[in-house]
Amino acid sequence: MKNILVWLARALVSRRTFGLFLLAGLLVLRVWDPFPLEELRLRSFDIYQHISPRESPDRPVVIVDIDEESVAALGQWPWPRTVLADLLNRLYDMQIAAIAFDVIFSEPDRSSPGEAVKHFRNLDEDTVERLIHLPSNDDLFAQAIGRGKVVLGRSGTYAAKAPSREQLPETGFAVLGPDPTPYLVAFPHLLRNLPSLEQAAAGRGLFSIGTERDGMVRRVPIVMKSGDRIVPSLVLELLRVVTGSSGSRCCWGATPSRD
Repeated sequence: MKNILVWLARALVSRRTFGLFLLAGLLVLRVWDPFPLEELRLRSFDIYQHISPRESPDRPVVIVDIDEESVAALGQWPWPRTVLADLLNRLYDMQIAAIAFDVIFSEPDRSSPGEAVKHFRNLDEDTVERLIHLPSNDDLFAQAIGRGKVVLGRSGTYAAKAPSREQLPETGFAVLGPDPTPYLVAFPHLLRNLPSLEQAAAGRGLFSIGTERDGMVRRVPIVMKSGDRIVPSLVLELLRVVTGSSGSRCCWGATPSRD
């Protein structure tokens, strides 16, 4: 034991050996990443943002927000999807390059004539029959989506949902180099939109965002994983649709994959 201690003492005298021991210790500490170290890193990042915040020049992006003023004007949310179809048509008239929804339309619109008639009373059979055969709000919304470059949002979820019987479109990726999936933010399942809407859309992307330990969002993943598939974020998919690309590419190498 004494000989080992003497050897360690002599080794530490060497600056190079001391540097190697220090580097190894710092690497272990970084991989371990205890709470005090993580807290120090996050607070340092916040301080840097306050001292020298990142400049945000004007960008050709407009956020159409569903706020209190909108709800007061058009009624409580969710709005009938005919209203959203009218919104899309107004945006098309303004020559918008592309539109992305960070809202999921996973259930049929209950205000559609065929659905709403189930809750009406004292209607004659002819009126009921006419209402049932009117186009649903979802069909009208899907038609509006199909007329432009629209990207629908999806959300990662840990709760399993009955899979759709229809084959829904997915964005293909070309992956370069080693498999990146072990390092991606992963979700077992996806909460998707109605199949008719997904089929009509030009793209589909995730807007799920993970927070840090303190509840703040400091990082947003560009690509994520669901099951065994790489899936794009809403922002990346919007860029793909705007540029007219047929698929997305991960920057790891040369093993192309197709849908």
